[in-house]
Parts: sequence; structure tokens; C-alpha cells
Amino acid sequence: MKTLHSPIISLYDFHAMDRFPLARNYRELSPHIRPGVREPEPSLQDPFTERHLHCIWFDNRLRPAPLTSLRGEPIVIHSPGRWNFEAGPDFLDAEWSVAGRRMRGDVEIHIRPMDWKHHGHHEDPRYRNVRLHVTYEPGSLAPGLLPPACEETALQAALDQRSHFFFDSIDTSAYPWDIDGSLTELRLYCQDMDDEARGALLDAAGQERLRRKTLRMARAVHAVGAEQALYQALLRALGYKHNADLCEELARRIPLHELRREAAGDPETAYALLLGTAGLLPQDDSDRGLPPWADTRQLWSIWWRKQQSYAERLLDPQQWRLDSCRPGNHPVRRLRAAAALFTPPPCLEDTLRAGPEETPKAWLNRCRKALQVREPGGNLRLIGPERAAAIVVNALLPWRAVMEPGKVPMELLRALPGEPVNALARNAAHALFGPDHHPRLWRGTLRKQGLLQFHEDFGV
Repeated sequence: MKTLHSPIISLYDFHAMDRFPLARNYRELSPHIRPGVREPEPSLQDPFTERHLHCIWFDNRLRPAPLTSLRGEPIVIHSPGRWNFEAGPDFLDAEWSVAGRRMRGDVEIHIRPMDWKHHGHHEDPRYRNVRLHVTYEPGSLAPGLLPPACEETALQAALDQRSHFFFDSIDTSAYPWDIDGSLTELRLYCQDMDDEARGALLDAAGQERLRRKTLRMARAVHAVGAEQALYQALLRALGYKHNADLCEELARRIPLHELRREAAGDPETAYALLLGTAGLLPQDDSDRGLPPWADTRQLWSIWWRKQQSYAERLLDPQQWRLDSCRPGNHPVRRLRAAAALFTPPPCLEDTLRAGPEETPKAWLNRCRKALQVREPGGNLRLIGPERAAAIVVNALLPWRAVMEPGKVPMELLRALPGEPVNALARNAAHALFGPDHHPRLWRGTLRKQGLLQFHEDFGV
């Protein structure tokens, strides 16, 4: 198994790995559809992009309030402005007050203060009406770089105070809810293509989506190591959409090396530690809250001996979303699956390693089988086929792409396990190709991933 050896992997080096070569074809599409709008891609050091910051700024529920200028004066936002899809400042005609003084102008958002200069905004006349420079990291620019009377503010300190804020919880595809003209432009771009060209376009978009997933995985491997990165990704996937953030946070609070050491190969011990730290272990037998196969008394006997050392790591049980949660997706079942996957030997990482003569299809089938662990002493699966397929696409494939050299074989991408078609993919297909196209055009997981990428980038 290959590992990432350099202390910091640059974005250039990652691109040089060329895992998904067709993805370049999709990235070259954007200037044809929306000229001048090119957002820098995330680096391995940043767990977010500028688009995440745009969403925070635009959404009153996410934007910290009040903000503080670098001079220490309170900033109250009355209107974030109009989201700009053309070249120029990120938001136009915003309104805010600084220490009670009402102001109006454009807003530019960056990760770091010096990005203003690095992007050439100080020499671009389109940015002369910027009156508020918002950054994630704090810091001030040299006099004369920003337009006159431009205030500076940073988000990092305020966001760090929110114990359950995660950039990954922001669905960037949900903003800004409407993109004027993108539907018409995309339809016009695709209308003269034959089905072969349309299929190739979806293949490229699908590879781009997987490339971005792999880039996120590469950041995680870089930050916490290969085994811990896989563990966090799998727990996130087991959390389903409502509890994904908390499951990933749980993986950080009980790192894999510690879980294995404390469990000593026993899944029940691992289960007790995960449930206890999650705050999901019932207080007594009268309030079980666990599946019939779980032994509450045994779990408490394990947790009782160890809970003191985890006292400062406990999650708030009120944070879990259990309303409208189907029994099969309930965290108490998913965490038992995690305990079964990661604690008994052999190591899951070794199980997922592709053999030298193993075909891509055989590897995928073996991975899906390994993920579908069953209830203790029962025949029902803790992870069903659909969830196993989603984990393969969203976690295992990106992890394998990071860990192994060379491009991902097209044979592997073609054989990805099927996922249910959701409304986002179906709507994107209609936006691209019209209501009369045949659904066989986007048959296969890679092309469905491509439709989701179009939805994320163009809002269709």
C-alpha cells in the first residue's frame, strides 16, 4: 500500500498524479458556459473553498453576528448583497453598519488577506467600489492596496467559537438557489451533441466529481494519516445525511488507534466506547433505546470502567438528529457496524487493498461484501447494499485513488456499484438535455455523478 510521504503535498503535485484524466475536459467547459468565473480550487491545507465562505456570508443562519472590524468596531450586516456570477466582486450592493455608521458597497471574500493582491484585484478597476473585504484568516493589507474607506473583517475567530460548526455540513450546491440564464446556456451548449458526445461529457463531469472527492481524501490523509482518514470517511458515510458531521466528529474524539487499543479486538468493547462517547448509551434497561440484540448491561459494564477517561470528549446527545430516522439508519445500528468493521482483525485497510491480479469488478464486489456486516447472532445486515454502494463511491474509491499511483482505470469507474437516481440528478439531466432525452444516456454511477457535478457547479 502506497502512502503520501511529503510533509505538504501541493495542489500542483496532486494534479500531476493525474488520477482522473477526463476531468480536465469538464473543467475546460466552465469558461464556455460562464465566462470569467473561475474559482481557485482548494489546497490540501484548507478544508474549504472560497465558495464555502460565500455561502456563510450569504446565509444569515451561518454568518456570525455581529462581526468585528480589524479596528475593533462592531459590524452589523443589513444585506449581504447580490451574489455576482460575472467577473468582479463576489457580492454587489451590500449594506452594513460599522459602529452605527451606515455603509453600502461591494464585498470581496477571500481565505487570506493577501489573496486580494495575489488575485490582482488592487489593479482591477472592477473592484474599486469594494467597501468591505471579508477574509477567513485575520490580517491587514498594506495601505493603498484596498480601495479608499474599505473596511476589513475576518470570520475565523467567530466560527471557531461554534463547537458544532463544520465546513463539510455546508451544501454549497444549495446556494444561491437560482442562477439566471444557466439553464438556457447549458441547454444550448448540449443541444447539437449526439448521444456519444453527451455521454462523454457526463463521463468527464463524473470524473471531476470523483477527483474532488479524492482531493478531499488526500487532504485528510495528509492531515491525520491513511488509516484515520479512512475511518473518518466511513463513519461520516455511516452517519447518513443528518448525522454525518457528528459521526465524523466522533471518529476524531476516539481516534482509530485508540479504539483498537482499548477494544483489543472485541467489537462489543468498541461499540460501548462509541455509544458512550456519542451520548447514545441508555441509562438503564427500562429505557433501552437499543436493538434487541444489544445487551445494555454488558455495554454499561464496559463503559463504566472507561467513561472517566472520556469525560471531556463526550458529545451532546441532543445534537443527534433522530427524528424521522428510519431504524436501519439509526446511529446505534451504524456505530455497531463501525465497531465490527474496524476492531476485529484483519485490519479493514488490508482487506480493502487491491490484489495484484484482482480485476476492478472483483475488488468492488469484495469491498461491498466486506461492508455489509450483519447483526450479532443474526442474519439482518447492519449496512445494506445501497449504503454499501454509496460508501464505495464516496469513501473507498477516493481512498484507493490517493493510496495507489497512476490514473484510476476506466474499467473500475464503469463498474462502480449502482446508486438510486435522486431528484437532483434527474433535474440536471432535464436541464442539460431536455425532457425528451432517453434515461439510458446517464445509466451508470459515473454518469449520475456527472449530473450531480453539473448541479453543484451550475445550480441546475
